[in-house]
Order: sequence, then C-alpha cells, then structure tokens
Amino acid sequence: MNCLEVSFSKDLGSFSLRISFELGEEIAALFGPSGAGKSLTLKILAGLDRPKEGRIVLNGRVLYDSASSVFVKACQRRIGLVFQELALFPHMTALENVAYGLKGPNKWKIARQWLDRVKLEGLYDRMPNQLSGGQRQRVALARALAPKPDLLLLDEPFSALDGPMRRALRRELKKLSLESQTPTIYVTHDIEDVCSLASRVFLIRDGKTLASIDVDKLWDPHAQESIWHSLGWGTLIHGKIEEDGGSLYFKWDKGRLKVSCSRHLIGEASVFIHPNHVKLLYPDVPVDPELEANVIEGKIIEKIEINGSVRLYIKGSGIEWHAEYPGDSYLMLEIKEGQSVLFSIAPSKISLLTPCFNSVS
Repeated sequence: MNCLEVSFSKDLGSFSLRISFELGEEIAALFGPSGAGKSLTLKILAGLDRPKEGRIVLNGRVLYDSASSVFVKACQRRIGLVFQELALFPHMTALENVAYGLKGPNKWKIARQWLDRVKLEGLYDRMPNQLSGGQRQRVALARALAPKPDLLLLDEPFSALDGPMRRALRRELKKLSLESQTPTIYVTHDIEDVCSLASRVFLIRDGKTLASIDVDKLWDPHAQESIWHSLGWGTLIHGKIEEDGGSLYFKWDKGRLKVSCSRHLIGEASVFIHPNHVKLLYPDVPVDPELEANVIEGKIIEKIEINGSVRLYIKGSGIEWHAEYPGDSYLMLEIKEGQSVLFSIAPSKISLLTPCFNSVS
C-alpha cells in the first residue's frame, strides 16, 4: 500500500522540475547530484513551495491538486521536516524546541520522552548554542517526530557531521523511523547513506526522477550498469567503437581501451567501468597479460577511506576514474593524493551500455 503518491512539475527559469514517485511505509533516499532538484522537491512536499501543476496524496488526503485547485498549507499537512541548517529556535531550550509543535496538557511530557528517546536525558534546559552539533541534530529530529507526522522529510541533516557521529545518528534515525512507522524521505549525496538507511532509492537528475529502485537490488551483479552510474558509482565514458589491427577498441578524444564485444557494435557507444575493475599497477612488477593492453597513467586527485575500503578518484586520459578496493590492498604503493599511478582495466570488464541506459538518462 502506498502512503504517498507524487506527481508534479515546476518551472524556474531554465530549470524544469518533473517529479513522480510512490512511497510505502518505508525509508527512501532521494539521491542525485547538486542542483538536481532534491531540496526543492522536499519543499514542495512540505507545502513550503507550490508546483505549477500535478497532484500530491498522503495517506488518502489530497495535499495538492492543480486540477481542483487544492493546496493544503504546510502547517496542516502533518509532515515533519528537518533541514540541513536544522532551523532550531535559538531563543528556546531543547525542551521548548521539541514542544513547539505539540498541543494539549501532555505536550511537555511528550517532549521530554522524545528527548530521552534521542539520548538527550538531562539536557532539557540547554539552549541550542550550548549543544554539540550531534546533539542539535537530535533535537531537530525529536522535534520533527514528536507530533507523530504522516511523513518525515530530511534534507541532508547529517552532512556536516564526521563519520562516527554520522553513522550513529543514521542508526538512530532508522530505528526511530521504523519504530514510529513513519514513512521517510532522506535527501543525500552519499551512497553510504543510501545503503545504510533506505530500503528504496529515488534517482533524480536534472530535475527529473530517473528511477525507483529497491536498495537490495543496487548491487545485484545482473543490475543495469546505468543504475550504478546514476548513483555516481563507477566511470562512464562516451565515445565510439573502432577496429584496429583485428582488435576492437573503445576510443574517446584523449584515449582508448581495448574491449571485448562483437563487431556489429562498431560506432558511437558508451561504456561503464565498475570501480572494482580499475586495477592499480606496481611499477616494477610485470603487468598481467589481461591488463597490458589498457595501461593508463593518471594522478590521484582524491582518496577516501570508508569502512575498510578505499575509494580513489584518478585523473587520466581526460577522464576522472573511480576506483575502489579493500583497505589492505596496494599497501606497498603507499597511495596518497597528488601521486602519479598506473592503472588498467581488463577488456572483459568494460561494459558496453545497452539501450536500457537511454530509458533512464
């Protein structure tokens, strides 16, 4: 059963927002690059902005319908919202902030219970400027959930936090959302957020929803490579397939890769390379015969260590390559940002994108 049904559009100058999806009683991630329209989508759902046309239905209640001129105000939508900036009232205590949206004689009791649930026992009288960043996040989350909203919207509320604190709050958010059975939409740029929090991901790019995908299926080896690319996962290159000396090569303006594909695919093409298939090479060690046709020289522009694995972004042949490997690999290379490296991709590991990519691009 769908708790939320969304289909709307809005034009802002040259930018057009075209959003359509359905949400059940689950946590979903709204994922896409900066400027894709994620935050604007949340504002429209919350009633803080008005679309040009469309329809929004939450638990059977029509919140917006351009055909019948229905527009329910934000204060009447029963939607909790946590901004990236949190928007706590600076002149109110933690307890007063949480109680702000509550009514009735038990509102202070309920506010205290929610502060206890987010592990802020004894900090009821603290002002926001007396709380740490993580504590302020917890107050904002408690304030959003205390009125028992029909929907919770979060606009990257943990983006400013470090790894351990971010992971702890993600776990708490997931636990609270599931316990309260509150459908949740979480805006994020981080694939780790998607995998740890959500059961569903809505991909959004250039103002359009590309797809709705079960998170469990993202890493299915049979999933479309286009899904990984839409998530900022892997390396996508546009070019053409040509024959040279009896072998087939994928060429672009500043490089080429030997590929394994049939000759009827010669011509314009796009390829996708999974980050695990970008292999670093040791300078003084013979290159594996499978890799020697595709050796590329590059420079590491960013290194990120995440949960036992290492992500590298490497600039080479005019392309930014995404590589990922276990943290205990390549130790002898002493990899660091700014370092020049050699890497390669086996021809059999280069995926030629099928026509299905065009359906979500």
